[in-house]
Amino acid sequence: MSRKNSFIVTTFFAVATMAALSGRSYARPDAGNQLCTLGSSSVGQPGAVICKNVMTGATTQSVAVGATVAAPGGIAGSLARHANRVLVTNQAQGAALFQVVGGQLKSPITLQTGGEGSLSGTLSDQGAYVLTGTRILFFRSGQMTATSSQPLLKADGSAAQVTLAGGNAYVSEKSGSLEAFSLGGDGNILGSAAPVAGVPAGVIVGITGFEDLVVAPVAHLASNANQSTIPVVSGLSVVQIVPTKEVAACWASNDDGEACVTNPGSMTVSCGRLGPGGFMSYTSAAASLAGDTVFDIDMLDNLVGILGMSNGAPVLLTYGRTNMGGDFLSLISDFPLGTATATGALLLSPLQ
Repeated sequence: MSRKNSFIVTTFFAVATMAALSGRSYARPDAGNQLCTLGSSSVGQPGAVICKNVMTGATTQSVAVGATVAAPGGIAGSLARHANRVLVTNQAQGAALFQVVGGQLKSPITLQTGGEGSLSGTLSDQGAYVLTGTRILFFRSGQMTATSSQPLLKADGSAAQVTLAGGNAYVSEKSGSLEAFSLGGDGNILGSAAPVAGVPAGVIVGITGFEDLVVAPVAHLASNANQSTIPVVSGLSVVQIVPTKEVAACWASNDDGEACVTNPGSMTVSCGRLGPGGFMSYTSAAASLAGDTVFDIDMLDNLVGILGMSNGAPVLLTYGRTNMGGDFLSLISDFPLGTATATGALLLSPLQ
């Protein structure tokens, strides 16, 4: 990390600690915000997108989809939101694209992936990007077949997540690759994968893009499997590395420049404010979690939604960010999902 960025992050630790001691005010959700995940009885069985009211725990909708292909912990971004669309991956046959009408998932279409299971996806104004174990595919809006695609660098089945930033699509492969694909103005994938330089060797699962930056936590360094670190990427190189004392930094999300990372090894969530060149603040333990483990994370309107496990069963956790714009989180609700397994986390607006 540069001396400037190191100073900024270190200085924030002191400021954040003072804020923690002086008391904090937290945003509360609207009465009907929904937290959704993809539940199923087991891998290979039909799934359903299950959404719950974050205040009451009542199921607001349950929408059947296809059979799942990956267990929790192996992928990231199996639920993605953009404008009035939601993309559902972790599907054995293609991916499901929904319209969101009054907070409800409506009118699904199937995006065809050539017989491969979909693992992760993301959306833009131009269309949908779907990640399989071997390829990244782009589906222009209104199209059910891919208008462009490219093979992954490793293509060994360890692909975890796709995200967008700065005119590129970035893909993480858990076997040790963060790669970028250049995109055209129409959203099409223009060329083959280019490796991102400077990312420490290790396991990367969840990544998140904001403007021209990508936060790509290394969950387990190759040099020390018990150590994590948080690289921030712009273009094809690392611009900042934030050391963290948390363990197994695995899943990441952001909303309006605030990024959070779940750390199942230490059962914490880390959060920080992104600015030009990387994190301007970073709180290593913005919240400490109860339960067995945590997985995917999503952020929307000062809410942070997390998929976790407690007593061997999936749970949905909702946290609120501080009204003052700080990085600390406060628990709002904790509800069981009611299925044996689940992947993905997605916050939606209330039902209308």
